[in-house]
Amino acid sequence: MSDTALYKLVYQNILDSIKSGEYPENSHLPAERWLCDKYHVSRSTIRQALNMLKEEGYIFTIHGNGTFVKPQIFEQPLTKFYSFTDELKNSNILIRNDIVGYELITLDKSLAAKLRYPVHSVFHKIVRLRSAKDYPLMIETTYLPKSRFIKINTAQLEQGSLYAYLRDKYDFQVEYATETFRPVLANSMEQELLQISSSTPCILLERFSYEDDLIIEYTKSTVRGDKYIFKVAFRNNSPSNP
Repeated sequence: MSDTALYKLVYQNILDSIKSGEYPENSHLPAERWLCDKYHVSRSTIRQALNMLKEEGYIFTIHGNGTFVKPQIFEQPLTKFYSFTDELKNSNILIRNDIVGYELITLDKSLAAKLRYPVHSVFHKIVRLRSAKDYPLMIETTYLPKSRFIKINTAQLEQGSLYAYLRDKYDFQVEYATETFRPVLANSMEQELLQISSSTPCILLERFSYEDDLIIEYTKSTVRGDKYIFKVAFRNNSPSNP
């Protein structure tokens, strides 16, 4: 077998061990000599495999201390409308949705003004804990008007996307949405659910989704800033400077 094929096999084997949790986040990888003995390959083959893992962001090296497993960071591009569930499923990432709370509420003056509905309008309020690869990533609180969605089967929301459920059951398609982001610290309940300390930075995301210029979904999410990042790409369409 060629050296190229060997280092790719070693790379894949170590990567599988990282993904399975055999080598947890921030754990010390075995020394090169130990890896050579385990895989019966040369040190140069091990280094090729480790370099590939570094380039892909799975491991990092501290000079004099060795090589460590890099903490998993989940990235969300913001170039189009997106669904947390669909985006991670498309990346073959195992996701989990836990219903933390559900109730029917009537809007108070503040929330009615925010959503542009009459005071005392009845809304579904759904609180979900969203996780990926067993990492709790965000807590979402979603408000949906009962006038548009008579009944919500929360059990189905644990198994899939909210948008897919609303599309299939109520023929709802988001026409457009707006989102705002700002830094926050999690409250005590959020800290417990997200398994973070009081000093862990978070992002407060607010999304308003529209149908016929009417707000049909309002979601407020507290997102772990140490595990989840949002990425925006820009294209410069301005004429070149002379």
